[in-house]
Amino acid sequence: MRNFNSFAFVFLAACFGAYALAWAGEVAVLNAGEHTIGVGETAEFPINSSKGQSAELHSWCDVSAGGRATLTFDGDHYVPLSEPAVGDTITLSPNEARRIELQGTVEANDGDAYIAFVFTGVPVAMCFPGMQCDGAAGGAHDVRVQCGND
Repeated sequence: MRNFNSFAFVFLAACFGAYALAWAGEVAVLNAGEHTIGVGETAEFPINSSKGQSAELHSWCDVSAGGRATLTFDGDHYVPLSEPAVGDTITLSPNEARRIELQGTVEANDGDAYIAFVFTGVPVAMCFPGMQCDGAAGGAHDVRVQCGND
């Protein structure tokens, strides 16, 4: 009788695993890569996903700069379930490297889904009257963006 219970358990576990995979739905894949961008430039990463239904995206991006930098997160057909949201501003301190985990849904589309980071500029120092202000001193000349899939 013991062998029957072991077989039944393994059989049920295999059936449940197959059901879970079928229920999990579509998976979107980010086109991994690396870009170095200057002020006003965009690091864009296309997303491959289903044309017929929404798909889940689980990816990451590392952003870094040698100086201060401001980036804007952008995307099309990407609905984030984690930060950043489309339109959010990301500010990097000098020599900061930051990993951004992307968890979200990619809407059904005709192959034009993407996420992107736009190097919008260097944060301006806040100055009060009588203070010496450098403006863009310490600002980054470029930003490195590298993205991949979990």
